Amino acid sequence: MAIQSNQLSRYSSDRAMKIIVIGSANMDMVVQTSRIPEMGETIRGNGFFLSAGGKGANQAVACAKMGADTWFLAKVGDDIFGQSLMDSLAGFGVHTDLIKVEPGVNTGIAAITVCEGNNSIILDGGANNKVTPAYIQSYREELLSAKAIMLQLEIPIETVYEAIHLVKGKVPIFLNPAPAVPIEDAILQGVDYFTPNEIECRLYTEVDVKSIDDAFNALNILRAKGIRYPLVTLGERGLVYFNGTDNVYKEGRKVETVDTTAAGDTFSGTLAAMIIAGKTIDEAVDMAQHASSIAVTRLGAQSGIPYLSEIV
Repeated sequence: MAIQSNQLSRYSSDRAMKIIVIGSANMDMVVQTSRIPEMGETIRGNGFFLSAGGKGANQAVACAKMGADTWFLAKVGDDIFGQSLMDSLAGFGVHTDLIKVEPGVNTGIAAITVCEGNNSIILDGGANNKVTPAYIQSYREELLSAKAIMLQLEIPIETVYEAIHLVKGKVPIFLNPAPAVPIEDAILQGVDYFTPNEIECRLYTEVDVKSIDDAFNALNILRAKGIRYPLVTLGERGLVYFNGTDNVYKEGRKVETVDTTAAGDTFSGTLAAMIIAGKTIDEAVDMAQHASSIAVTRLGAQSGIPYLSEIV
């Protein structure tokens, strides 16, 4: 299917339909509790499990489950978690050829506490911190051959800058700014798709999103920075986005929330996969929102992400 005329028309359309996701891979160590403990307090949990995660890896799995030809550029440690994560990614159809095992370094981990459907997370970046600008440059030709590049902020910010400098204006960029850290306006200018949640959005716009009008104001500020298609997710309230012509608000889908761990990653990955498949941004947002609403009804990050067949 051809790319829509109002979507990514400044890019050539002769390359293979593939997405390269640059980002983090973590082993999630998840435990459910009835409440979050206070400092110095020990409480009982239940239902502990290990789950493949990391924002980059989650988004790669979402892209692959939506039918995109997905490659993941990352690093893992030379421990049992590293091999397990690579096996998991391959099992979901993600190409792992661009993942390097970093000797003498632990694989990234996330300690996740789930309480009444919400979560709190502590990260140890491990090998993710070794995804350097030089490592990105070593895959220059592969990156420039992609149909889209996806980025998040669980790898060093200078590496994100390097990737954007390398492909900006040549390959569409999908940037999910999580966990949020300051980004120079000169870097944001020319980013194609920018998908913060309402809390992350505040860092980049100084807008406290309490209403839909506030959210539209935030979109306008992001567009003024040179972002082509900003989207701000609002949790249960839904999301707002710019579709190339208008600011649009979509209400949230009503579901029974079990675990929100990979909700944003599911949204971002599905959005990218649908855009490069030729969907309009309005169609892509609908499908991404649907996929995310399914993901939050399931425990686990990558295992909870739905397949394309579940949202069409």
